[in-house]
Amino acid sequence: MSADFHDRLRAVVGASRVLTGAADLAPYCTDWRGRYTGKASCVVLPGTTDEVAAVVRICAEAGTPIVPQGGNTGLCGGATPIGGEVVINLRRMNRIRGIDADNNSITVEAGCTLHAVQEAATAADRLFPLSLAAEGSATIGGNLATNAGGVQVLRYGNARELTLGLEVVARPAQG
Repeated sequence: MSADFHDRLRAVVGASRVLTGAADLAPYCTDWRGRYTGKASCVVLPGTTDEVAAVVRICAEAGTPIVPQGGNTGLCGGATPIGGEVVINLRRMNRIRGIDADNNSITVEAGCTLHAVQEAATAADRLFPLSLAAEGSATIGGNLATNAGGVQVLRYGNARELTLGLEVVARPAQG
């Protein structure tokens, strides 16, 4: 990757939120079990959907592949870069946007940990039933990406069945 490419990313998310040093990249390039290890050109830490959209646009224009990542707790290596991709880690997007107790719904960002969502639901006297061992570090974005089931899947269904809608950023179509 060129310095200009990284500078364009830094202009979007801030200089401290584009990681390029080997020591800084290491935790994002290996899954938590240590089974899958890859290589990233950089890690970008956006804080808003608009920042994600701008980063995706820059990567698309440069023809650079991306790997979205949340808690990096998956068991299949899907969040591990393999060949120099840009990792877009969504952990900074960790806000509970709103709880609608009347409609039994909660709006959260992709980087919210499952535990934070469960606690917010409990505080509103509601239940968010998805539960799994990594709930303190697994993020909702990753739960949805893998259609996580957890220990109450038979009663409440997979992540997909607990989801009313998504706000997504798609890679722009190539001309």
